Amino acid sequence: MPERIEKLRATVTELEAELASLSELDEQTRTLLEEAVSELQATLSKQPAEIEHHSLTERLTESAEAFRLSHPTLFGIVKRTIDALAQMGI
Repeated sequence: MPERIEKLRATVTELEAELASLSELDEQTRTLLEEAVSELQATLSKQPAEIEHHSLTERLTESAEAFRLSHPTLFGIVKRTIDALAQMGI
């Protein structure tokens, strides 16, 4: 599991960088993704046994569909984040 957590941390860092570089992302989507990043960071700061199953994956999936075509790079990063969460059982 530590390897998966490190991979997820790297993906979250990549997601943060991509969000920072996008100026044309609509405010609602940006806010949703920034909240998701904050929640991911809070989750990653916990011990693996403390991580609860929650709807973060569902929220990320729903938001990703909104910008799938307009921001394919961002969509790819979010998709990798969702996959990493699923592998961890989150």
